[in-house]
Amino acid sequence: MNRFLMLVAVAAVAAAMYVAASPVSQQSSGVTAKQFKALKAQVANLSKSLKSTRAEADAAVGFIANCLVSANAGVWGVSEFGDGAGGTFGYRYTEDGTNEINVTALDFDGSGSPDAYLQSVAPTCVQALRHQLKPATAHLPLSGERSH
Repeated sequence: MNRFLMLVAVAAVAAAMYVAASPVSQQSSGVTAKQFKALKAQVANLSKSLKSTRAEADAAVGFIANCLVSANAGVWGVSEFGDGAGGTFGYRYTEDGTNEINVTALDFDGSGSPDAYLQSVAPTCVQALRHQLKPATAHLPLSGERSH
């Protein structure tokens, strides 16, 4: 019985030494004031960035809802008609009053299978965009222009 108690005592001492030496039992010294200040600045910076990103996302959602999918906006099916050179054409015009020119035409196509779709924007949004342009950048083509 003495041997058994001696074995239990040795095992208890060994277990206590193991637990005391374990890295888990050592207390953390915590963060330093410098580390805390840096972490606080990083959190403040991320909060500011999140606020800015959230505002931009809200503005984008508002633009989409009010300008692209409102009752005054949507998509239009369009197709190009005529080939300009092969005898068929979409329309003809005279540039100088005498020489007739045959060209293709881009026209609205309600057939259900147009060549492409064009996004239409609510007119009030286009006017608001024109007011936001700086005079130096007012050359942004906001309406269709003939380039010939």
